[in-house]
Amino acid sequence: MAVAEKRLIDEYFKVEDIDQAGQSFKRVSRIKCKSKSGEVDMELDVNIDIYPIDKGSEYRVLIVRSLGISQEMDQGKYKPEFSQIDNELLEKFQYAMFGRVFKMIKEQNKMINVFASFGGLILKLSGKSEELDKFADDQRVYLLMRKA
Repeated sequence: MAVAEKRLIDEYFKVEDIDQAGQSFKRVSRIKCKSKSGEVDMELDVNIDIYPIDKGSEYRVLIVRSLGISQEMDQGKYKPEFSQIDNELLEKFQYAMFGRVFKMIKEQNKMINVFASFGGLILKLSGKSEELDKFADDQRVYLLMRKA
C-alpha cells in the first residue's frame, strides 16, 4: 500500500508555544503548533527526554493509518514480522508514536477537532473538515515526526 493511500495528514508545523499552561509532567511537554498552510492547529504531548522540541522550529508531521507494507498489518492483532513494516518510511523520521483516535467533534462552521491518545500522550488537531475528514473515531494511527 502506498503512503498516499494510508496518509491522513502530511503537513509542516511551526511550534508557537511549549507548555503554555505549565509543565504537568516531568518528561512531557505540550506543544502548540500551526501548520505552514495555516489550515490546521495542533496540540501534541511529546516525550522530551526522547525527542526535545525547540520553540519556533518547524517539524514535518505525518499521520498514517498503517506502517505496514499491506493494510492487513493493522487489523488490531499483534504480528511480530518486522519485515512487513515499511522501514523506508520510518527511517525518514526521528520520532514515532502509535495511538488511537478517541473523539471527533464536528462543529457547525465546518471545523473539526480530532483527539487521539498515544499511550496517554494526547494529540488535538483542529481545522476545516476538508483537511481532517479522513480521520474516524476509534481509528488506529501512527504519528511520525521530524525536524524540518
